[in-house]
Amino acid sequence: MLLLPRGFSMSKSLSKRFLQLSVIHLLLTAACITAIFPVARVVSISFRNTDTVATSDAFNFPPRGEATFGDYVEFFSQAVIPYELFEVKETPDTTVTVVEEDPILVDPDDPFASLDELDAVDAPRKWYSNYTDLFTKHLFAQWIYNSLVISFSAAFIGVFLAATAAYAFARFSFPGKKLAGGFLFTTQMIPAPMMIIPVYLVVKSLNLGNTYAGLVLAMSVTTLPFSIMVLKGYFETVPKSLEDAARVDGCSPISAFFRILLPLSTPALAIAFLFSFTSAWTDFLLASTLIDDVELRPWTLGIMEFSGNFDARWGLFAAGSVVIAIPSMMLFLYSAKYVVSGLTLGGVKG
Repeated sequence: MLLLPRGFSMSKSLSKRFLQLSVIHLLLTAACITAIFPVARVVSISFRNTDTVATSDAFNFPPRGEATFGDYVEFFSQAVIPYELFEVKETPDTTVTVVEEDPILVDPDDPFASLDELDAVDAPRKWYSNYTDLFTKHLFAQWIYNSLVISFSAAFIGVFLAATAAYAFARFSFPGKKLAGGFLFTTQMIPAPMMIIPVYLVVKSLNLGNTYAGLVLAMSVTTLPFSIMVLKGYFETVPKSLEDAARVDGCSPISAFFRILLPLSTPALAIAFLFSFTSAWTDFLLASTLIDDVELRPWTLGIMEFSGNFDARWGLFAAGSVVIAIPSMMLFLYSAKYVVSGLTLGGVKG
């Protein structure tokens, strides 16, 4: 008689647990789909026509209250999957026949007749045409090179300055240490646009306007407070006895810093480097203020040429966005293990 109630309560608890897990998994799945949809949408647009996103026979969503579940599925599938790519392959010679029969294209009085004729006789676009146009018809490769040079330079300089400053805050005692640390960290509360004018005046006074050096100098100091905070917390977890033992063996304080402390602080250095690189890689405000030359522009400025007041080439814009996301993703995946260990160890003292 006692076994039945126990079995019944156990099965009831298992069913309740299964229901909870099902609800949790459904919510997590919905959250993942919501997060992935914008990325999938951008990737889909990168394969579409350069000058437009929607086709002439776009899906017309039913009025309010009349849409079914199938309508939603069809709407989102057409938003993500570029169906027009398959339609172009089925009729590859349509554009050529229109050129042969259209007499307006050869009108000598039209100043744009030659351009219209060239557009009309273009070969059918491939699914990768936007990606090839980025590197063959535009300075996109030069913009990526500029961004890589600026981002890596700013990250290395910023990490070096942050490491030396954090070492001073973590190991030495000097007058005004707490005041200096508090003032340094409160600068993070200042909005970035407020710093544009002071930074611009400093860079122009050094005659570094419209140069790599000026932009690198400005970007390397913008992330210093956060990097110093992370490295200071991590340096304090490293036993000072290791540096004392190195000094007994003949190392100077500088040599002990580079040979003992920095190799043991790789996770914190990875966090500071990744944050500085990402900040410089995605910066637009400083670059638009300090850079005028087209050949010196980073990708954040160069890609704006695809979205103008009268011409928006969203296919090229999306293709460029997909390409520029690759370096950040590769760097983050490579340094993910250092980031996790650095965040957990940097917050523990003792």
